[in-house]
Amino acid sequence: MLRRKKIAIISVLLAYAIIVPVFAVYLYQTQPKYVTNGVTFQTPTLVLGLYWNQECTIPATSIDFGSMIQPHYETVLRSNPIYLKNEGDVPILIWWNSTLGSVTSEIPEDWDLELFWDRTQLGSGIRELSAGQVLATWYMIKIPPYVTIGTYNWTLTIWGTY
Repeated sequence: MLRRKKIAIISVLLAYAIIVPVFAVYLYQTQPKYVTNGVTFQTPTLVLGLYWNQECTIPATSIDFGSMIQPHYETVLRSNPIYLKNEGDVPILIWWNSTLGSVTSEIPEDWDLELFWDRTQLGSGIRELSAGQVLATWYMIKIPPYVTIGTYNWTLTIWGTY
């Protein structure tokens, strides 16, 4: 008899433990409130200008290092200053590559940028430019002594990413 009372009490407590929270959630739940939200994404304007002058009025489209006699010592040829201008409305990271390596392995290339350039980004990335910022740079090639005689033409590509 005592055992039946214990089982009955435990059964009632278990039922109470299960049923009361279910009814409490059902009976005491508030109505949902809705709040409208929104976000507008604008397409950033990414425009990189390359110019021969600091005022950014003369576009740079090609670099001609000219003709030379085969050197007896390493010769570094630098372009005239090239001014990179971020003409977009967001900061961009400047990148570059060229096809010179597929034309010849004898002539290495590099960039010489203004002193505040962070050289840790050397590789294919150069630096970040803020909207409207102008960066002076020089493209360089190094002609080794007794380089193979010929005409070398290649494509230099410069672009910006957001």
